[in-house]
Amino acid sequence: MTATHTEDSAIRAVIGNWVSAVAANDIAAITEVYAEDGSILAAGAPPMQGHAAIAAFWDGLLKASAGTLTFGPTSIRVADGAAMACELGTYSFTTAANGSKTRNSGKYVVVWIKQNDGWKVLVDSLVRE
Repeated sequence: MTATHTEDSAIRAVIGNWVSAVAANDIAAITEVYAEDGSILAAGAPPMQGHAAIAAFWDGLLKASAGTLTFGPTSIRVADGAAMACELGTYSFTTAANGSKTRNSGKYVVVWIKQNDGWKVLVDSLVRE
């Protein structure tokens, strides 16, 4: 088994835990996926950096999406040296307001960094379709 394959598998395991934390509305577990200095970049919003800002973002997203959020990678590329990786993926969720539902979907890029305690999200950038 190559180091790249091993690291890809490790990242996919973290993503699996992340998806489970989202399904459980577990903001603390979601936040722990991110590095302490991690950032979220979302269209129309200022950059959010650090665990407090990331927790606030996810709290709002989970409330707005009411259990409909799905996301997952389409590809993961581990850099030479296996200290960083890039994940490309898609997401979708539905929001409801004033009796109507709106489907939201898009793509994302996640930059992963390997730290002493495992793989963490350094940058999470969302692009709405």
